[in-house]
Amino acid sequence: MNSEVKNDYIEKALNELITEIGVKDFADEDKLVYLIEYKKVKEAIKEIALYLGLPIEVKISYVPKGYRPTGNDGFSSTHLVKTDNYNRGVGGITAQVSIPSNLPFYGTPSMVNFPINVKLSENCAENPKTLISIMAHELSHIVLNSMWHKEKENEFYTDLTAMILGFAKIMKTGRKVVKTTQVLNTIHTETTTYGYLSDDNFKYAFDKIKLILKKQKAEVRSLKRDADKFSLKLKEAKKYSQYFNKYLEYLGKNPSNKISQEDGQKISSFYQHDYTGNFQSFINNNDLLVKDVLKYSENIKTYSDRSIEMVKKYKRQIESSFLELNKQKLLIKKDVDLLGKYIGFFGKIKLYFK
Repeated sequence: MNSEVKNDYIEKALNELITEIGVKDFADEDKLVYLIEYKKVKEAIKEIALYLGLPIEVKISYVPKGYRPTGNDGFSSTHLVKTDNYNRGVGGITAQVSIPSNLPFYGTPSMVNFPINVKLSENCAENPKTLISIMAHELSHIVLNSMWHKEKENEFYTDLTAMILGFAKIMKTGRKVVKTTQVLNTIHTETTTYGYLSDDNFKYAFDKIKLILKKQKAEVRSLKRDADKFSLKLKEAKKYSQYFNKYLEYLGKNPSNKISQEDGQKISSFYQHDYTGNFQSFINNNDLLVKDVLKYSENIKTYSDRSIEMVKKYKRQIESSFLELNKQKLLIKKDVDLLGKYIGFFGKIKLYFK
């Protein structure tokens, strides 16, 4: 399946895959390139698999450059990046990943340390970003097969799966290898393109993924800002609570003979058991809410319909709690102001530094 398709097809495929899988932020290409450059290919492929959501055990065997994969070597998959008429990887890098018949379902505990065999040509580390692009594609076959996806054999869907799961940026540069040779006074430049998407298809998909990431990350940043602002308001409310307790304790030890009867009755009610219990409970619950929101916004890895709905849910909770906090703060501020009427300037200074 190497023929170009229209971008309408790419749009449809992306929408399907994003709905089913979500979108991940771009993987750390520097880390992966570093591992490959220092001959830690297995570790790099393990990292690629993990980022794709595959906590598998990678078993690598190396084959000579120009290795021709066959259907009788125990592999049920011969899904390679573009091959020539002899079924060899164009550009000299060959990769082959097995798809076992007992492949666990995607996202299940059975996938942890499940053995996956990978065959690589001995020169695979010559172009690290290309190797990353190839392996992201090949392992995306595992993703789609473990999901029993109806398009699991579709190479366009496989390329797009790798792209939405964090490898779009790496593939943008890694999918092309430019080789320049000079014979006498003539310079020959050969460009090998890996993958199944045309340049136009790839650009369309890349731009769409980048836009989705931009919008969804903006939603998460907005949630984090809301949580930070709400956290500051909670701190202000806690100060009023502290002043209330200090003022109340002070007046209990230093009663004023200037307290009016009306105010005295009100202040007496403050000494009732758990007078500020609801307020304290509200503060504690929303402290937990802020912690949950910040933890969620910092740890979110995959942007999906579910994650964005969670973001919106948190935003609604914060908005509702913010309104309630303003009401609660006005009430306790009123009580603090009442107590403060009967505490002198020096008494307040003493309490402030207490």
